[in-house]
Amino acid sequence: MASSAPPSLSARLARQGLLAAAKRGVPAERLCEEVGLRWADLGDPEARIPYAVLDDILERAVSLTGDDNLGLHMAGMDVMDADDPASLVILTSANLREAMVRGCRYQRVWGDGERFVVEDTPRGVRMRFTPVGPSWRPAHRHLAEVALVQLATGIRVFTGADVRPLRARFVHAAPMDLREHEALFGCPLEFKAPANDLEFSAGDADRPFVHADALLNAVFEHHARRALERLPVADTLSDRVREQVRRTLAGGDFSFAAVARALRVPSRTLQRQLAAEGRTYAGIVEALRRELSQGYLQRRMSIAEVSFLLGYADPVAFHRAFKRWWGTSPEAFRKARAAGG
Repeated sequence: MASSAPPSLSARLARQGLLAAAKRGVPAERLCEEVGLRWADLGDPEARIPYAVLDDILERAVSLTGDDNLGLHMAGMDVMDADDPASLVILTSANLREAMVRGCRYQRVWGDGERFVVEDTPRGVRMRFTPVGPSWRPAHRHLAEVALVQLATGIRVFTGADVRPLRARFVHAAPMDLREHEALFGCPLEFKAPANDLEFSAGDADRPFVHADALLNAVFEHHARRALERLPVADTLSDRVREQVRRTLAGGDFSFAAVARALRVPSRTLQRQLAAEGRTYAGIVEALRRELSQGYLQRRMSIAEVSFLLGYADPVAFHRAFKRWWGTSPEAFRKARAAGG
């Protein structure tokens, strides 16, 4: 049976929201008490809280401060954390594209669920953000905005250049006053969009980071992997779905309906409970394929074999997906890994 523990995340975002509220006259301790937390406990770098509690904090902070742009103001609070190896992996990456991919790889250090996804576009690359929760809440606007603002402003710091996104999109409706959004993003803004995402040109995606350091990056990746290993192993429903897909990916029936039958969970219930964990069936399948693709390509298998093991009926579809995940072809990826030893 799946664990009843709710999906959680690092207390870091809660600290950012509370600090932004405190700057506007609302004591952090007061807000913590209202949601059953202690401010002192949030200083622990390993502290985690349920997503629903974070939503409560942000919505209460907006109500008490009247700050309709709380998410934008959170972005300037506690951006880098010396105790956060995943952030240091990003800082020392070679470029934005690499940083995005590695950030997604270690995102569970920050929170359960697959909130961040990297996607190639005809113009370059984009990062998509999806808040965790079974249904939309007002807090999700602020979570989307803080996530995208930190990416938009972070790349300027990391590259030392005035990099501007090609476009910023948001699921929520446009606020009454867009001046702060326009100043921070410096690009066309789209609201009531299909997704929350930020798109960059191919040239900016490959722009070198000023703190790029392959040796340090390897050290920080080691610590990020250890941080993942220290997290509680939760037998969530999404874990069970992932395991069932893994078993049937090569030559079996891993359709949503088949997985629901194998787990003895009604399809509607499965969809609803995955949403509560911040996951989707399609996202689980894609993440598993992306993860397995690296290991398979480092073995002596043909591209057709790898395609079959990942559940693709047509190797062309695998090529397209792999290029979207890693920004290169399977053949070029294999050659690069072989050349690197």
